[in-house]
Amino acid sequence: MFDEPVRKRNMASLTPLIDVVFLLLIFFMLTTSFLKTQSLSVVTPSPSAEELPTDARVVEIWLMGDGTLRVDGTPVEAENLAEAVKAGIGGRKDMTVTILAESGSRTQVFVTAIEAARQAGARDVGTARVEKITP
Repeated sequence: MFDEPVRKRNMASLTPLIDVVFLLLIFFMLTTSFLKTQSLSVVTPSPSAEELPTDARVVEIWLMGDGTLRVDGTPVEAENLAEAVKAGIGGRKDMTVTILAESGSRTQVFVTAIEAARQAGARDVGTARVEKITP
C-alpha cells in the first residue's frame, strides 16, 4: 500500500535539437561571403564560312612560338599590346579580337594577350591554336 508508484521515464524529444541545427545552418548560410567571379566571353568559331557575318571586323593577335607578338601582322612589344589592340579596334563596338596561338607559345603570353584585349575594350575574344603562323 505504501509502495512508491512506478514512474514512466519520458523520452527526450529531438525537436529542439533539430530546430537549433536548422537555425545554425541558416546563420552560416547568411553570413558566408560569396566570391565574385569575373568572366570573359569567348567567341567560338562558326561551323561554316556562310554563318560568319559579312560586316564583322576582326583584330588578330598572333602569339608566335618564339615569344614575339603581332597585331594584324605588325610586330608589337608586350607592354604596347593593349594600345595596339585599342588602335585596331578603334571606337567600334562590333569588333572581335582573335588570339592565334602558335604551337610552342607560352601560356603567360596568352594570358597577357587576353588581358590586353580586355584593357583595350574588346567585348568578344576568340582563341585558336594553329601549327604555324605565316605572316
